[in-house]
Amino acid sequence: MDNEIKITADIIDYLGKYEDGVLILLSVCYNDKFTEGTLYYSDKMLALTVDEDIENDIGPIELWPGYKDLLISIFKRAIPYNEIINRLDDVDFEQYFGDVDDDSIKGEDIDEDDIETV
Repeated sequence: MDNEIKITADIIDYLGKYEDGVLILLSVCYNDKFTEGTLYYSDKMLALTVDEDIENDIGPIELWPGYKDLLISIFKRAIPYNEIINRLDDVDFEQYFGDVDDDSIKGEDIDEDDIETV
């Protein structure tokens, strides 16, 4: 019987350029359940994010024994950084989150009277 934890990922979309790196949306399969994740990579760093439920089961993805193989399988299909970075627009987060009403000021104290409970 194979006790190996299997996680696979496919590239769904190149979301765009963010802080001199490439942000990719992934479809991540774990225990026959599909969730989304992201891969951010540049010429100096990379970061893979997966659904919180996956990390609740296996621990931090970076410490999972199959992490390196998962990254290799993704990068075999990804466009190399030097080829894609200048072809992408900046990520438009507004398209994903809509208009964010940001009236808050960094470090502003919260007035308890402003908090409504439903």
